[in-house]
Amino acid sequence: MLKSKRTNYKKPRKEPINQKKTFFTKENLFISRMASILMVPKPMIMGIFSSRAVTTIRLNPLKGNVEATKKALEDKEYKLVEIPWAKNCYYVLNYDKSEVSQSLEYQDGKFYIQNLSSILDSLVLDPQEGEYVLDMCAAPGSKTTHIAALMNNKGKILANDIDMSRVSSLKNVLYQFGAKNAKATYSDSAEFGKKYPEYFDRVLLDAPCSGEGMIYMNSQKPLRFWGLDKIKRNSFLQKDLIISAFRTLKTGGTLVYSTCTLEPEENEGVISFLLQHFPNATVEDIDIDLAGEKGFTSKGITKWSGNTFNPAVKKTLRVIPNSKMMGFYIAKIKKN
Repeated sequence: MLKSKRTNYKKPRKEPINQKKTFFTKENLFISRMASILMVPKPMIMGIFSSRAVTTIRLNPLKGNVEATKKALEDKEYKLVEIPWAKNCYYVLNYDKSEVSQSLEYQDGKFYIQNLSSILDSLVLDPQEGEYVLDMCAAPGSKTTHIAALMNNKGKILANDIDMSRVSSLKNVLYQFGAKNAKATYSDSAEFGKKYPEYFDRVLLDAPCSGEGMIYMNSQKPLRFWGLDKIKRNSFLQKDLIISAFRTLKTGGTLVYSTCTLEPEENEGVISFLLQHFPNATVEDIDIDLAGEKGFTSKGITKWSGNTFNPAVKKTLRVIPNSKMMGFYIAKIKKN
């Protein structure tokens, strides 16, 4: 017997003619995400990420008199502007990095070309003569050489990196810039907590990150290395590294954690993770006088993507990308 035909069947609804589908590109995602993180309108993001920071140099007291170096550069018509809160550091207003790196003074190690955000790292660490300092992810060596200069080569620095080729370059940099109290090593920093428990007076962990602070939207394919998967992978690695770093600290020691990313998962989320697992970890205020500088904020993100971070992250520092500094995050932690 034949079945009766269905009479209440509804045909699929056709899409209206000329209806446009919305596709989100990687750039759309980046702009939306950065606007949410920085709490600014979307149209402002392209401007924020479309200006390169002015060239900054750090005169090196380990390779001659800094005043003599400054005079030699000014005699070559370098337009130098002193940075009040960073000793021996200057903006170079009339030359870019490639031009400055060709000078004889640079090749002799009398100054280092270094972004001001990176310089801030060592100043917050505040290493002292005679201490034992660990730079966990040291290559290419900018911060290690700065730490050595601040210590006047008195004390010891263990400068480590997990990439053998980068360690080779690191050794050359340490030699070029006279960091005689620094030793370059090749090892997995995540294992240092087991190898060197309660060993160092100060530890710098400038962690591998997504690098939004260095993204320049006017370049070709600026987002080729950026993605949400990378952010997630980095956050797992950073948590392993900060636990290892904290374990290497002596009681009373100081840990500085930094990244050149703006992602909360890689910044405030990592600090909150440390505080959750170590009650003897305390976030300290960053007491460098940054008055007059634009692009800084101490308004740590306490909520993000369904997560609530430790309120202490308000003491950490964010640098919004600007004409002087790349985007950066920095936290200072004490071991009680």
